[in-house]
Parts: sequence; structure tokens; C-alpha cells
Amino acid sequence: MVSSLCAAQEVEPVAVLASNEVKLASEIQSLQFMYARGQMDAKVHYKKYRAARNVTFLSSVIAPYLGIIPAVMSSRKAPKLENLDFPNVELMKSADYTRGYEDQALKIKQKKLWKSWGIAFGVNVAAMVLIANR
Repeated sequence: MVSSLCAAQEVEPVAVLASNEVKLASEIQSLQFMYARGQMDAKVHYKKYRAARNVTFLSSVIAPYLGIIPAVMSSRKAPKLENLDFPNVELMKSADYTRGYEDQALKIKQKKLWKSWGIAFGVNVAAMVLIANR
């Protein structure tokens, strides 16, 4: 009888531990899902990078060395909250969703800014080649 009580007591902590591991795994999976959902939504809804992109492009067309200044400054700054255009206020209450959305929005902004600077730089190189070949 005593040995069966000891055996029952040993099994119980193991069952609780396994249950806690399952809950923890489920929570982690939910957090990862919310982060990924935030990233996907940013790819669809984040569009307000255009002002920074246009400033970078125009200043780079005028003078490429000047255009790199707004490109560097703007690409380091996370998008402002009012420029995120998130689709659902309730989802933004989740810290993981918000972090995923903001991280992806920053990546999009950086990609667009540097692409814009590169295009303007290419325009300047083409203009110099055309002028030099006259």
C-alpha cells in the first residue's frame, strides 16, 4: 500500500510538468503566429513610406551625395504609429502582432528608400555618361 502511494505521488509531478510544457509550447506557438500575422499584414497594408522615399529620390537626383543623407536618416527610424495603416486596432493590442507589424514595416521602408536612392544614383551615372560622350 505504501509503495503504491509513493508511485502515485511520483507520477503526479511528471504529469503536471508535461501539462505545463504543453501549455508553454502552445503559448509560444500562439506568439509566433501573432508575430507572423503582423508581418503579413504589414506587407499588405503598410504604404506610407512614400514621403521618405520621394525625398530620398528627389534629393539623390539633384545630388547623389546629398541624397544619401535622408536615406540614412529615414531608414534608421521606425515608421510612425500614424503611418502604419494597421488593419485592426484589436490586433495591435497584442505586443507580438505589433512587433511583427512594426519590424516588417521598417524592412519595407528601408528597402524602398535604398531602392529609390539606387535608382536616382543610376540616373545620375547615366546622365554623366551621356554628357561625357557628347
